[in-house]
Amino acid sequence: MRIFITGGTGLIGAAIIRNLVAHQYDVFALARKASSARKLQSLGATPIYGDITQPETWTSQLSELALGLNGVIHTACDFSDAMPGIDQNLLDHLIPALHRMPNPVKFIYTGGSWLFPACTADAPITETTAFDPLPEFRWMVPGIKRVLSDQGLHGMVIHPACVYATEPFGYTGLLAPLIETARSHNYVNAVSRNTVCLPMVHADDLADLYRLALEKADRGACFNGVALNGISNRTTAELVAHSFGGVDCTIRPMSLPAAMQQLGGWARGLGRHQHLCNQRAVDELGWHPRHLDFEADIRNLAGVLADA
Repeated sequence: MRIFITGGTGLIGAAIIRNLVAHQYDVFALARKASSARKLQSLGATPIYGDITQPETWTSQLSELALGLNGVIHTACDFSDAMPGIDQNLLDHLIPALHRMPNPVKFIYTGGSWLFPACTADAPITETTAFDPLPEFRWMVPGIKRVLSDQGLHGMVIHPACVYATEPFGYTGLLAPLIETARSHNYVNAVSRNTVCLPMVHADDLADLYRLALEKADRGACFNGVALNGISNRTTAELVAHSFGGVDCTIRPMSLPAAMQQLGGWARGLGRHQHLCNQRAVDELGWHPRHLDFEADIRNLAGVLADA
């Protein structure tokens, strides 16, 4: 299969490319600059030069650049105020280009857990839970509806939980700001109340889910990409402090407004207690996450970064 990916140099996209290439897929990915193209080539993908902010410059050539395209995985985004317009304009150009392909193209749109409300383990979030998005992610909802309702596409959606990684390129996802302060200043921030828990998934497990969706999922299917529940912000901070800080590394309580000021509005999600259910992905796709020991993953990550 020939697959085109946006956001291929990011945390999720890079993991997907490695996974697809390892399974003998022919992968093309959007590259905004030469350094991005080199990264994509090192992962085994063929770069297509372009930018999500200017889709008219490359979507018209997509059928020539990736002849016989079977699928598209859209993971590219940023957290700027311009993203609603950027994503809409991207779909305005990309979807018609895919309609011109000789066969229906599978299209996986990336949503996220912060499209859903806070909840408890007694009433976990499933794929049918009504959206209650954080303001910074509300723009995804029209894109999801558009992809799923388009009869010319084989549209699907994956909602990743909070993503972390343990790979040597330095992408650690949700853990990055915690690791940075532990290593440089010997403290770790614990955002919001100690009882706030975030659902988590390792990027490599998430990449497996995307591949399985390409291979097995029905048109219109949605899946929650979550492997771990019940890990509090405080627990995460303590594990990072132990593995990356000094012997006297401290845990500093951090308010949600302070986190948003330091990290951006998206950090509002760090205060949203959630529990996601992955049963549909397990039952329909045979997805079985392997990274189920968060503490071991953080220890291993410390070793990887120390050797990098």
